[in-house]
Amino acid sequence: MPSKTPSDSSSIAGQIAAHRQLERLGQNILTDLAVILFFAAGWCLAAEAPYYDKFDLTLDRGLSFDTGAGGIKEILSTGVYYFGDHSVSCGDHALMLFNLVCIIVIIQAVIWIITLMPEYFRAKRMLRPLNKMALTAAELTAAADQKQYNFDDIESAIGSIDPTDSDIRISTGNRDLKRLENAVNGLLDRMRESYKSQSRFVSDASHELRTPIAVIKGYADMLDRWGKTDSEILDEGITAIKKESENMNRLVEQLLFLARGDNGRQPVNMTDFSLSDMISEVHAEMEMIDPAHEYTLDIRDNIIINGDISMIKQTARILCDNAKKYTPEGGRITLRVFYNEKREACFEVQDTGIGIEEKDIPLIFDRFFRSDPARSRETGGTGLGLSIAKWIVERHGGHFEVLSYKDIGTRITVCLKGQNIIKEL
Repeated sequence: MPSKTPSDSSSIAGQIAAHRQLERLGQNILTDLAVILFFAAGWCLAAEAPYYDKFDLTLDRGLSFDTGAGGIKEILSTGVYYFGDHSVSCGDHALMLFNLVCIIVIIQAVIWIITLMPEYFRAKRMLRPLNKMALTAAELTAAADQKQYNFDDIESAIGSIDPTDSDIRISTGNRDLKRLENAVNGLLDRMRESYKSQSRFVSDASHELRTPIAVIKGYADMLDRWGKTDSEILDEGITAIKKESENMNRLVEQLLFLARGDNGRQPVNMTDFSLSDMISEVHAEMEMIDPAHEYTLDIRDNIIINGDISMIKQTARILCDNAKKYTPEGGRITLRVFYNEKREACFEVQDTGIGIEEKDIPLIFDRFFRSDPARSRETGGTGLGLSIAKWIVERHGGHFEVLSYKDIGTRITVCLKGQNIIKEL
């Protein structure tokens, strides 16, 4: 079946060019009127100035011309401008304005004629992609009728994909579908990464819950066998079960927090509060509950910010708790509040602990990540604290800065952007 060639676009290009030229003509007319009004008003004001100290709107004003004087120039030369009890001849000025407008009109007409053809060819260039698209569509239609192309290729390729297999990608071999293939393959890559992340999260959560459950079951069995008659075993079992229950409760609460955050259902109550006072409160709390370490407070700037005070305080507590766990007894932990060079409100926790290996620093905010899993279990960590802190800080438009050296210490800084800062006290 022969393909139908779309009609020539020259008529459409002519219409577009004519429309643009008419717009330009309208703009020229408005320009001419503006010039006439501007010069006429300026001359009238100058003519009245010798007779009146200020402009008076109540005066009778008008122009008179002798229409029987002959041609347009003769008529304009007889012009008289009257205002109040005075009148002034305006013939010379009217002729000068007439000549000026004629010159402007001639220039505009020349420009209008010169730009007519370029405007036409410009319209043709604008329409060329559309005309090419129409020709291509006609060719594709004809090819489809003759079964030269199989437009089910992409559907068949997508249908055969296993979303969990990272080695399979869409490839139909059709050059016209290449960009669509790349877009779909990119989407599949993101889906696979999300699937792996969720699978890893579920696996880690299951592993974390399996340990306390096993401990509780073991002590329950021990109590069932010997704890009924042995008070020492009974006390040991009850203490261990209570401890593991608290660990499980803390883990479940953290998991629920992150799940609500991922689903957008975690409430955030934004209020104005003193970041400096809040960090001072955290410092006092840590001194009270952890006498094994030396805590120092460095308030360099008194800052009022807008945010959820309970969440920001939770972040500070998480950072202090991590510093306490990984700093030997007698070590120093410093809490600091200041503006950085970008005028961001910052607070940081710095310790003299075991530090973090350089390769692990980019991973510390991942869920369930532990640089040293065995040490973390000893200290009661779940590997979710910094993930929660990261969610809170990002929810407030902030970011972290981490500096750590093995066996020297770690400094973690929370920086909140300018929109969170209310004022400096």
